[in-house]
Amino acid sequence: MKPRSIFLLDAEQFRIIYGEEAVSSVREITDNDGLPYSRETILARPEHFKDVEIVFSGWGAPIMDEEILTCLPGLRAFFYGAGTVRKVVTDAFWERGIVLTSSYQANAVPVAEYTCALIILSLKHAFRLCQNIKLGKLCTDREAIPGMYRGTTVGIIALGAIGRLVCEMLTRYDVDVVAYDPFASEALFQELNVQRIDSLEALFEQCDVVSLHAPWLKETENMITGSMLASMPRYATFINSSRGAIVDEVAMCNVLRRREDLTAVLDVIQDESLFYATDVSHARYSQLLELPNVFITPHIAGSTGRECFRMGEWALEECRRYLNGEPLMSALTREFAALLA
Repeated sequence: MKPRSIFLLDAEQFRIIYGEEAVSSVREITDNDGLPYSRETILARPEHFKDVEIVFSGWGAPIMDEEILTCLPGLRAFFYGAGTVRKVVTDAFWERGIVLTSSYQANAVPVAEYTCALIILSLKHAFRLCQNIKLGKLCTDREAIPGMYRGTTVGIIALGAIGRLVCEMLTRYDVDVVAYDPFASEALFQELNVQRIDSLEALFEQCDVVSLHAPWLKETENMITGSMLASMPRYATFINSSRGAIVDEVAMCNVLRRREDLTAVLDVIQDESLFYATDVSHARYSQLLELPNVFITPHIAGSTGRECFRMGEWALEECRRYLNGEPLMSALTREFAALLA
């Protein structure tokens, strides 16, 4: 008999993450009705879910606490079709020894692609030149634009799944890549053909572009300081597609006012309610909007549109491996799950 599985997440997110093909495949390899379930439904009818062995989830998942786990006594594997699970799993979850995987590596792909696109545009000075054209400054010194060529230095902060992919993609270009990650092994730096930099200060001082990919932890809050940004070379660019809390935002704005040659490309900020405000002119982050050398996108680096299906397909493949007794691609331990951005 096939093990019983359910989709446990918000109905809208279910449609976004799990495409028709993935749902059909899930139903082929497990006993699944193809419908998304909510926490409320499970708590209201616990007897109906006692034999569930496998859960497919993702964005919009309920907190897996003692109350809901009691209603799922047969749960053995939880395949999360998205990135971080920090807001989903609990002590009660870990104590049950449930197999847990995340699709964070699948979600890393669009972030890395987006980052590489931004790096190319940054080294072409596209953001600064666009602003200059709007201001009527049409004269362009092409020798002052480094472009993607030898002698140009790109700095990567943190060699997690995204940072590694970015480094791999940058091997296609004639640029020098350096990275800061005190927890990465020397073997990883050698594998990626990346030079290790031992301090953030040194990385910012020498890089034409710095791209941030560190996780948001208590220890990393405000890790990127104003003095680091102020030390960057002329016309350098700072890219943040990680989390806004890692950057001292007030200090960053002060530096960008003084250094009009610098550019900040931000896909994330500390308070992302700005991205959902109906009148951004009155948002508390108006200073970011007013700075001409800030380019903001509303947290779109990660999976959007059909890219989200990649995460559902990753969860499906993990389930196949689980059922076949094969090694999982992204099994999470309690310690590693705490580090996911």
